[in-house]
Amino acid sequence: MKKTGSILIFTLWVLIILTILSIIISRRASTDVRLAKYETDSIKATYLAKAGVMKMLVELKNNENLYENLDKEKKFTLRGDTVFYSASDEMAKLNLNNCTLKNLEDLGVEATLAEKILKYKVKHYNAFEFMEELFLVDESMTNETYAKIKDFVSIYRGTDEEVNINTASEEVLRAVIEDDKEDLVPIILEHRENGVIFKDKTEINNLSGLGDLNLDLFVVKSDYFRICVKASLSEDKDILKTIEAVVDKSGKIYHWREY
Repeated sequence: MKKTGSILIFTLWVLIILTILSIIISRRASTDVRLAKYETDSIKATYLAKAGVMKMLVELKNNENLYENLDKEKKFTLRGDTVFYSASDEMAKLNLNNCTLKNLEDLGVEATLAEKILKYKVKHYNAFEFMEELFLVDESMTNETYAKIKDFVSIYRGTDEEVNINTASEEVLRAVIEDDKEDLVPIILEHRENGVIFKDKTEINNLSGLGDLNLDLFVVKSDYFRICVKASLSEDKDILKTIEAVVDKSGKIYHWREY
């Protein structure tokens, strides 16, 4: 009788252990399946976002009226998945690799730090390779100062110093134009608000109030753009892939970031 009871208890323990193991294995398998699906969906979202970059690049190449649609987010759907995409003009910004002390100070950089930025640039072959490199200049480059200038400067245009008069912000225009001619800034902005698109540099000085504008500071067309794309899957809205890329109109990539 004791032997039979022992066998029964042993059998029960085996059943309990097997049940626990089956639960563990089942949960492990379920987790693996979810991870595999997430990885698959993430890859799918990445390629959707890349498709958005290519679509935006094609539009930049083919659209002659660029300035009417820049910065406006567009979207397309593919089998229920949605891709949002937009582009901004990188030539609307100051070229950090060819800027002056005045440019930096007018953007709000303290004079001493501005001088250190220029010295750092010279020391490193006159070129910043990535924007965050500014933090290596000096400890006085705080997050606040960086945030103040990062949207107004670019590092992807070689030694190009001109900015696009059609897209440059008020801050950039004030930083570029000579201090004694800053009264031209609101005139430029007013012309743009009235629908004027500057298409030929030689005609700019003929416009009302712009006779004294130094045309050497500006271009009227752009070749460099920052593309931003976000891809969202229809079956899992939590999976969102974002790509930021700086490209020229030929398709050359200067910067690429996925997250």
